[in-house]
Formats: sequence, C-alpha cells, structure tokens
Amino acid sequence: MCGRTACTLAPDDICRACGYKNKQDKQVQPKWQDPPGGQQYYTSYNMSPGRHTPVLVSVAHFNTDGDVRERVVQPMQWGLVPSWHKGEPSSVGYNMNNCRSDGMLTKRSFKSPLEKGQRCVVLADGFYEWHTGKVGKKQPYFIYFPQATYTEPKEEIKEETKESGDDDVGVEWKGRRLLTMAGVFDKWTPKEGGAPLFTYSIITVDSSPAMTWIHHRMPAILDGDNEVRDWLDFGAIPLSKAVKLIRPVTCIQSHPVSTVVNNSRNNTPECITKVDVENPKKSASSKLMMSWLGKHKKEPDGQSVEIKKEDTVTEPDDKKLKQS
Repeated sequence: MCGRTACTLAPDDICRACGYKNKQDKQVQPKWQDPPGGQQYYTSYNMSPGRHTPVLVSVAHFNTDGDVRERVVQPMQWGLVPSWHKGEPSSVGYNMNNCRSDGMLTKRSFKSPLEKGQRCVVLADGFYEWHTGKVGKKQPYFIYFPQATYTEPKEEIKEETKESGDDDVGVEWKGRRLLTMAGVFDKWTPKEGGAPLFTYSIITVDSSPAMTWIHHRMPAILDGDNEVRDWLDFGAIPLSKAVKLIRPVTCIQSHPVSTVVNNSRNNTPECITKVDVENPKKSASSKLMMSWLGKHKKEPDGQSVEIKKEDTVTEPDDKKLKQS
C-alpha cells in the first residue's frame, strides 16, 4: 500500500521532469495548472493523505476540445471523494488514499470514474513503507526509481525556479526521475455550489519480489513514458487494455531512513536520507526532544519516568475502506 510520499520539486521542475513526445513526435512539457478553489501544492519530504500533490492527467478532462494525448499537471487532494458522495468530503477522503487493484472494477467509488476514463499518474520523488521486524519494531524505507546518480538531499527545498520557456522544451531533464504511480481521480462538487474538489487514489497491487520483504502491498508503478501514455490516453486505450498495466514491478530501489519520518509533521531532508540500521544515529531533533524529556519528566522522588519510544505510523487497512 502507500500512505506516505515525498515530492520536493517545484512546479516548473515537475513539468520539466515530465517531458514527453506529442503526436508530432516533438518533445514537449505538460502545462501546470493550479487546482480550483485556491488550493495549493507545497513541496514536502513527508506527504500524507489530505495534501494536494502533483498529478498528471490528459488535458481533455478540462477542455473538451483538447487532444486526449496532451497532458497537464494539476495538484489534486490525496484521498478520493466520489462525485456522488453526500456530506463533507473529509468524512470519506482519508479512507480512500489507496485503491486495491482487485476491487477497482467492482467498487462503485473506483469503477465509476475509471469507466469515465478518469485515469491519472501520481508523481512523487518516492514513497515510504515500513518493514516490521521479528520483535515488532518498524523500520521505514524510502522507495524510488533508480537514479543516474544518488546525491544526498539539500538542506532546503527549492520553492521557486525560473519560469520554463521555449528554450527549455527540447532540453533533456537531468534531475531526479520522478516515480510515476497509476491512480484514479474524481471531481466532487459541493451541493450548495462553489469550486469543485479534485481528489485521487493510488492503485495498489501485491508486492513484487523487490518489495515483499518490506511489505505485502505496493503502488502500481508505470515504468517509462509508453506506459504513462497508455494509462492516460483513455481515448485510444480502453480500460480493458489499460488495466494490464496494473501489476507488480521490480524496477525500484530502496534504502532505510530515519524514524523521524514516522511523524508526518516532520519535513526535513532527514526523512529521505539513508541511514545505517545496524548503527543508527540519533537525529538532532531526537536529541533535542530526549534532552527536553530528560529535564522535565521526573517523579516526585527524583527518579526518571520511563520514556516510551516514538510510535510508528499505523498503516490503514485498505480492506476496510468505507464506501459511501
């Protein structure tokens, strides 16, 4: 399954990283468009459901005259809210961050938008998963596409970049290869009127041999632009053919990271930095917290209270997703 991701590229860089060849076989970049209602995408090393994250879709979903093969990047809220849902969207979205492949063509929440061609590609640097050891201890791992070269993350996320222009279109992207995960999206509109809310779920499958030792579920990953194109092109590629792209893949890498990522409020490069699980080093934030607890957690007789270790996240059971 997938309950936490990282996405640290600014909008312009995301568009550059998603370059593709159009029907004229010309290298182009998808356009970026902000979601309606004033919602915004904010870069983060620690994305959780409920946040707006970059999603790649066909431009035809927003412009009926648009070419279905042309693409656009629009942030959408993670956690699908069905178009027919009655009530507050927050009452259902957090239970719909994942869509199990074995139920996507039977459950109304996913079947309906898929039959309408509402297929999307969720973009991220990578995702996190927790491996449970023999004694119940959970170790987080960061999973991503293999990169040309691996460099340690910088201390600050690049929030703004030069606007992309014609000079950038034909230039090959030299930065991080973004992970491309198959998703399904829907548009929910308040009954009293107002801006629509675009939301999505990440489709998950049984893990491949590259992932089974970490977790038994993984996102449905699209490997290469041909697969991305076929998943997005609902005009030429029927759903019956597109679903063949939904399967486990082995084209991923992973490394252990600090348990600082367990708390979704932590948003630092430390979240994705590789650690030595045999010789873990306490982070600066952990040292500060332990120091503070050591000074303030005392019994009346002066003896220290036992300090419990930081709880790890509990992954939601996507077998129990609520269907409104």
